[in-house]
Amino acid sequence: VGVEHTVDTFLGLINLSPTGSKVLDTFATQTRIHLEKTDIFTVSTHGVNAYTFLEYVNLRLVAIYNEDADFSGVNESDVRTLRTNSSGAAHYVQVTFTVGPQYDINENSGLIPLDSVRAGKGTFFSQGGLVHKCMDYTDGSFADVAAFNASLLQPCAPGASMCVSPASIPDQFVVFNIPLGLDYFGDAANDLSNNIFVDMVISAVDTVARGKATNPNAGNPPWQMKTTLTASI
Repeated sequence: VGVEHTVDTFLGLINLSPTGSKVLDTFATQTRIHLEKTDIFTVSTHGVNAYTFLEYVNLRLVAIYNEDADFSGVNESDVRTLRTNSSGAAHYVQVTFTVGPQYDINENSGLIPLDSVRAGKGTFFSQGGLVHKCMDYTDGSFADVAAFNASLLQPCAPGASMCVSPASIPDQFVVFNIPLGLDYFGDAANDLSNNIFVDMVISAVDTVARGKATNPNAGNPPWQMKTTLTASI
């Protein structure tokens, strides 16, 4: 499945502060933003079942910018002003999906085995240089992990947790965040040659089949299901 979106817009900010005279202390900034987004999803299932138990898949790139509190420049004022630093942003990809109502978490491996989660960037999947981002993040070898986590803890940040496989899925909806790094995305490419790739395993159990005395070795449907999700954005 391929989906493309293109957006041209402007992001602006203006701040007017009274000075007690006829002159206003003003601050204004404007940035033109051009966005091109392409989603390509490939989902495969393992077992005798001819279907995957994922019913919805979406990827979203998220950048958390650090607050720029340096107002030492000429004619700069910090009165009621909040702005961001253009460097050192924490970048991560958010994967969301739903599973069918009869499926639940595989308690042996967890819904998302962290050692299966890989991410990378490039033009093609085979050239993406996929890395086990969650294993690096949890074992402490993730680059600039202290600065990355500090960005996530800012008051304005969305409060996202990285590489946390859900303990339960009461509404069948799953959100999983994969850390990428500081300033990871790189420059946008008009020819869509700069892509973020994700590859991960979703492990679940079929609660309907599990409640029956079935034997997969005898040709009956298995109750342990695994799906490999490969996606790019």
